Amino acid sequence: MLKTIRDRHRHTRLMRVANHLVRDAAVTSSDGPGRVTTAQVACLAFARHQLRIDEDEAADYLAAALVARGYSTDHRPATA
Repeated sequence: MLKTIRDRHRHTRLMRVANHLVRDAAVTSSDGPGRVTTAQVACLAFARHQLRIDEDEAADYLAAALVARGYSTDHRPATA
């Protein structure tokens, strides 16, 4: 049970990180959320929550945040 709660908190934190970056990019950049990188997601996740994630996981969270806000992920390369 503890692992499930821990996983849920981790997921919530990572989604907040990705959503924050996408939201800020939409407001502050003419390029919009397309300029957000997986490296930014990974760096902010570590800076805010001391969570280390790899590029694939960062790409998943970034894609989820983009889709949740109505943006396309067509420009993003597919991960294996």
